[in-house]
Amino acid sequence: MESHQRTIRIADFELPRGAVTIEALMAMRRESWEHLRTEINLRRQVDPATPLARCRLCKSGVFIRAQAIKNDHLPMFVHFPEGSKDCPWYEGRNLRPDDARAAQYQGHQESALHRHLCETVEALAKADPRCEHSAVDTYLRPAIHRRGRWPDIYLEMGELGRFALEVQLAKPFAPEIAARHIHYDREGVRLIWIFNALEDPLPQGFHDVVTMQRGNAFLFDDETQIASIERGTLVLKCYLEDGEGGWLEPRLVTLDDLQTGGGRAAFVEDRRSDLLVARSKNCRTLWWRAFQQARQERPNSPFYSTAFTPAWEAVQAQVPGLDEWNTDFWTSRSDRGQVHLAMLFAILCSVAHSAETGTNCVYITKYSGEGAVLAMLNSKLSSADFKHCANLIDSFVRSTALADLADKPSFVRKVGEACDAEEQIASEHPIWQAIACLFPEALDGMVRAELSDLGRLPRWALPEN
Repeated sequence: MESHQRTIRIADFELPRGAVTIEALMAMRRESWEHLRTEINLRRQVDPATPLARCRLCKSGVFIRAQAIKNDHLPMFVHFPEGSKDCPWYEGRNLRPDDARAAQYQGHQESALHRHLCETVEALAKADPRCEHSAVDTYLRPAIHRRGRWPDIYLEMGELGRFALEVQLAKPFAPEIAARHIHYDREGVRLIWIFNALEDPLPQGFHDVVTMQRGNAFLFDDETQIASIERGTLVLKCYLEDGEGGWLEPRLVTLDDLQTGGGRAAFVEDRRSDLLVARSKNCRTLWWRAFQQARQERPNSPFYSTAFTPAWEAVQAQVPGLDEWNTDFWTSRSDRGQVHLAMLFAILCSVAHSAETGTNCVYITKYSGEGAVLAMLNSKLSSADFKHCANLIDSFVRSTALADLADKPSFVRKVGEACDAEEQIASEHPIWQAIACLFPEALDGMVRAELSDLGRLPRWALPEN
């Protein structure tokens, strides 16, 4: 057997994510690959026979290992322990979670400091008159017939709800993090992970906790102990991600400050999905503002306006192949690629805004009233300018709340005729990639799936009930 480790080159995720290469994984923002890592582990706990991601070669389940590098972590695809040892991409023996946990604690899973912190936190929480019951390291029998848990601190806070507090001094393991969140969520108990300090760099296990808590890290230290005594209730220090790899100034919070209705975990402020929603809108907003300006400056031919130049340059920076395509497009069609993309943007904005409002909003062609969106789509699919985009338009429509339009006989016929007439662009084409940058909620499988996981898909991109 070779002494060096191999690397899984491609993992196939369930749709809408699809295939993810190792290069794409390593190029992701930390919060994106951490979300994938979390979802893989959650699926592993709920349905181990149906992994969320599989090795392209051997089809066995894979997870994401965070490999420590200088002051950071590098995500890598790794087979689960039961994966095929004969796979050409098999990367070597994996340490099972139970073995890793035993090695970490060396048979002593609780230190004196950990016990002291647990007892202190429980005493401070119990000082709140709303606390009806509290316990340290007591077996919590589940209401459903599954294995129970021993939460570090268990609290029943009256109308505020039930809480399990896990005081974490050593790095937790990703499978255990997922298992605990699933268990407590099923029981209607809100799980809060509490650190004693934020190390720099932060261990990956702590990053996994922060991912579950949507960009929130909770600390209990000397300052919060004093504040808890003064206020007569448990006070924690909350660090919020700043979106740039650091933290905002910490704030002191109580259990009353936590959002507990979003599932998965308790948190003060959702720093993950809010930023993802904002990033998803950024490029599109730039194009929409340019379109509005163009309509004012050149109402009869807005798509030829120079107002689109900054928006075009922004998407050029995200899609490297767009420059070469622009040159080829001019050679073959005698028109500017910027104009073509602006028109395509107006077509898809018509669909998205109509799906959002429930009314017919058409920004290209003069169709209006009932059925205007369908008429506009059929008209553009019949045009020589957009026949090569029929599959793109069809995929987009099917990813919106107007998906039923894609099954209308006239639309199906127009798409079929366009496909017969011209070779279609595919997802790797620069124009498809550019549109995916403008409408990631519909056409970027990774973004769409993550927003769906977090319950944050916009109304226009929600599938039909």
